Amino acid sequence: MRNHFVRTLLTLVATCAFAATASAALIGGSMISPSTSMPSSGAGFTIDQIADGITADNSPFNGFAAIPGMVGTIHLDLVTTADLASFVLWNDINVLGEGISDFRLDFFDASNVLISSSPAYVGPYGQVAPQTYTFPGPVLGVKRVDLVVQTLNPSPCCGLRLEIREVAFNSAPTTSTPTSTWGGIKSLYR
Repeated sequence: MRNHFVRTLLTLVATCAFAATASAALIGGSMISPSTSMPSSGAGFTIDQIADGITADNSPFNGFAAIPGMVGTIHLDLVTTADLASFVLWNDINVLGEGISDFRLDFFDASNVLISSSPAYVGPYGQVAPQTYTFPGPVLGVKRVDLVVQTLNPSPCCGLRLEIREVAFNSAPTTSTPTSTWGGIKSLYR
């Protein structure tokens, strides 16, 4: 009887000691509302296309292209407040060496207060697959992220042109702690 009690107690303690962890989820597509004051190149590549869920690099091409040489800020408003672990970038619309080079991310809460800024990142040159930028630690309570484009990749065909096919974020895994299991252990112990 005593061995059964000890095993049951150890199982309950182990269950309580390790909080249940939910896996991270991709935040993209309709969960992001992008905007910018940078004008579109006029070729039909509008800002809303960087958060429409289309990541393929084939015709018809999809994404945002600004007027050549233009750098600035793209606001990425999240539909709901989230804890973020990383940023995912599909740089360049048709993979001709265009796209963002140096950039940073500024994180804001629901009251529009700056939470923090990322380190400086470098966008890939001629990217087909997505590039993931993992943050040094999770950024909690984010409602908006500003993608601050500082420099552009020099394309052999098209000069300096800001092109982004798609953006997304990975949420930070959440943990939940079991609530009232300790009451059951206490009553077993008596």
